[in-house]
Amino acid sequence: MHRPFARRVATPFAAVLSLGLGLVPPSASARVLPDRETSSLSDAPADTVMGRVQGPDAEAVPEAEVYLVEIDRSVLTDASGRFRIRHAPRGIFTLRVSAPGYASWVGEVEGSSAEPVVVNLKVNAFELEPLTVSTTRRAITADNTPLPEVSFGREQLDRGFNVSLSHTLEEVPGVRTLSTGGEIGKPVIRGMSGPRVLVLVNGMRLEDYSWSDEDAPSVDAQMADRVEVIRGPASVLYGSDALGGVVNVAPAPLPDAWGGEPVMRTSATLYGASNNREGGMGLSTEGANGSWSWRVRGIGRLAQALHTPNGELDNTGFFSANGEGTLSYRGTWGSVTTRVAHYGGEFKLLEANGPGPGAEDAQDQGPERKLADDRVQLLGRFPTPHVVLETKGQLQRHWLQEVGDVPGQPGVEATEFELALTTATGEVLAHHALDALSGSVHGTLGLSATHQGSDSRAGRQLVPDATTNSGGLFLLEQLDRGPFTFLGGARVDVRRLDAQGHDALDYTAGSWSAGGVYHVSPSFSFSANLGSGWRAPSLFELFADGPRIGDARYEIGRTDLNPEQSFDIDAGVHLNARGVRADLSAYHNFVVDYIYLLPTGQLRDSLQVFRHQQGDARLVGGEGSIEVEITPLITLQSHGDLVRGTLASDDAPLPLMPPPRLAGGAELHQGERYLSVELEHAWKQTHLTQFDFPTDAYTLLNLGAGFTTELNGRTIDVDLQVRNATNASYRDFLSRYKAFALNPGRNVTIRFHTRF
Repeated sequence: MHRPFARRVATPFAAVLSLGLGLVPPSASARVLPDRETSSLSDAPADTVMGRVQGPDAEAVPEAEVYLVEIDRSVLTDASGRFRIRHAPRGIFTLRVSAPGYASWVGEVEGSSAEPVVVNLKVNAFELEPLTVSTTRRAITADNTPLPEVSFGREQLDRGFNVSLSHTLEEVPGVRTLSTGGEIGKPVIRGMSGPRVLVLVNGMRLEDYSWSDEDAPSVDAQMADRVEVIRGPASVLYGSDALGGVVNVAPAPLPDAWGGEPVMRTSATLYGASNNREGGMGLSTEGANGSWSWRVRGIGRLAQALHTPNGELDNTGFFSANGEGTLSYRGTWGSVTTRVAHYGGEFKLLEANGPGPGAEDAQDQGPERKLADDRVQLLGRFPTPHVVLETKGQLQRHWLQEVGDVPGQPGVEATEFELALTTATGEVLAHHALDALSGSVHGTLGLSATHQGSDSRAGRQLVPDATTNSGGLFLLEQLDRGPFTFLGGARVDVRRLDAQGHDALDYTAGSWSAGGVYHVSPSFSFSANLGSGWRAPSLFELFADGPRIGDARYEIGRTDLNPEQSFDIDAGVHLNARGVRADLSAYHNFVVDYIYLLPTGQLRDSLQVFRHQQGDARLVGGEGSIEVEITPLITLQSHGDLVRGTLASDDAPLPLMPPPRLAGGAELHQGERYLSVELEHAWKQTHLTQFDFPTDAYTLLNLGAGFTTELNGRTIDVDLQVRNATNASYRDFLSRYKAFALNPGRNVTIRFHTRF
């Protein structure tokens, strides 16, 4: 159950490739075909992918997940380690095999061949996620990924049970959290956050009001099987808003019973946290019968006020209820999947002028944010011997309301504002492979379109009602040639914004990426990447004209803002030798027309007035991680990051740049048991704007433990985490509460998970 702190990073360096002349069967980037077995398994029909998964001593590995990536088919091995995936289409496809306690395996299989596959798993101190999808929009091995990428697997996600996706990702070097208490967090990637970081669910955009610090990504990390993070511009793949990075939340593959016995699996999770008396439960059931597969899951959470070493923070509790249902049908032509998801709850907000600690009914006084996010996805995969066609459609409704107390009327609340954002998105991706230039060429051609409407329903009209229409076309190609992997691509986007009472705004933008990886040896590689990204101004940056009570300011937008355009240079080195894994990367990101807030020195409604401004900006920094297996039982781990953001014109600091951070620890692990200890140190941020609130340096001690046990014949996984074990008093520079409240003190979280 041991898990490392970071995922591997690789970046490419030079080349935009053409499609070439002829098509060949689709192929994974790993060109290593598995060993074949000539046992009695060969009695299966020719359209069956089958084999055996075994450990270092040829022992069977039961309940290993065997996943045929391109056609989204997943089965578990039986007690003898054997598996069968029936009705596989003709062609060459990527096979991923993973099991707790072993390093995951990736290879290629022929969908039209009945030859059995023998997969030999190795015990590994580091949990490696061998595949990524976000960096190329298709399956690619992690050592060939074209952008700096980090992946969190299921085991790492299980260590925490945060309602906030961003808090879950804080272990990733280069990723921090812009937080509002413990329940609301926005990812900060290399100093960029909000509308500059794009969040995806199953590869599709998650649209929300990203201008608001209290409107975090509407997704529960416990709904995910894997979370992938791209650090740096990825507009060539995703268009506007992927300027600072991308977070993709990927669900687990559905079970498969096509041509086999029916499958039924149920699991339950119960957890509790001490600091805010938080508790919750998650239930999941999934199954498959014939061509049909399905999954239903839900998570409920309830929490009271947060506690700091100085006492309770009133009006900081929350309630959330999240769930999803998935239904899939498979045929010889491919598969169609429908997914319905809901994320919602009520989140109380602490304000600078709120009631003092211990005041009567203080916990129920102050503003409250209510949220409901509903999504329907329709996904299709249609593999052929030459092209895998992928279609995606999504309808999302994001509803947001803030209520506050009416002065002089205890217990009476009024709506401060109410907004609704409705978004329809469609996308078609064609994944292909070519023979060209004496190498292996893979790529994706993609077309996307979006229609979005924003509606102010009640209370203050923070922004005018508006409609946005946008479209994009991109091509990304990869060439594998000997020890080199080259990758390049380009994209064009068009966007039209019609806001009520204003002239229409039209944007056209191009973005590109070129880079590669040089494998000095199977365990050591260099990487480099050049790329550009862009972002259209948000509704709030363009049209805001009203108070932001939570931030104690009056904000005014500008309708003449230009889109942001970034140019990024990234270089890295990666080592994955026996017993040692290390990543080091550095970057320089120059952003033309960077949008930022500047105080005017004026007051309105007793609040200081801020206006949106533009200027060229420079963000320079780096991150690194290292993990060393001292013995088969002990692993040492460390990671750190830093970024410096300035305006190019006068070297003035950019606001809300996270201070440098360094963490290190050790883990003792044996089988399904582990003990961990970590020290995390954040330096004082001295590069401040004139309205930044300074915070001191701090050091936190974090502890963890986990084991698997049996109770009444049922397997139970137990995880225990202690955050800020010494109950240190500190203020995080990226906390919205830092000016008037400490960060939470000691928090003990315990989680129980069982399968039926």
